[in-house]
Amino acid sequence: MKHFELSVQRFDQFAEEYAMRFNDMNAYSDSIDRFCDWIGKQEPRILELACGPGNVTRMLKIRFPESRITAIDLAPQMIEIARKQLPDVDFRVMDVRNIWAIPEKFDAIMCSFCLPFLSKADAAKLIADCADRLVPEGVLYVSTMEGGEERAGFEKTCFSGDSEIYFNYHRQQDLEDAFNQSGFEIRQTRLQDYIEPDESVTTDLIFIAIKEK
Repeated sequence: MKHFELSVQRFDQFAEEYAMRFNDMNAYSDSIDRFCDWIGKQEPRILELACGPGNVTRMLKIRFPESRITAIDLAPQMIEIARKQLPDVDFRVMDVRNIWAIPEKFDAIMCSFCLPFLSKADAAKLIADCADRLVPEGVLYVSTMEGGEERAGFEKTCFSGDSEIYFNYHRQQDLEDAFNQSGFEIRQTRLQDYIEPDESVTTDLIFIAIKEK
């Protein structure tokens, strides 16, 4: 089984544990608020990628009660949990690598910690696909873990017991290049430490970018 498919299987298996562990997203509220500020509409069309159990979706819906949100994830159990939380959101079981097939255009795309499960090439393609799915001056939020490709590998997590999940890391410069090549203007880049349960430190990398006209 390929790394990506195995990760999806693990997230499906431990969906309940993940939903409880990451119910509190306050560590990212500042950057998510800034993303929302730049949307500039009260009833935006938002696409969320790798939405999981809907923890970030809930924050978006609170900020924009009249928004039209399409949220996708490849783990059916994640989508089931999310639908129970937010029945007025259009949740779909779908691979983020296939968003080119979605016919709608969006005012904003939220991509919170999806890139750790994509290779460097797939991450660059996803950013390009996001540009294609956004209206001019649409807003894109991307968060991942900063680091070189050599760090990729199987790791234990705080929600999956002894079952390991494969994580990719992405360098800031590589992602900046992908944004620029896809016609985005980067408005904010943020690095912040995340303390793991074993007290090791991972550096989170957050971008907010605007699609150029």
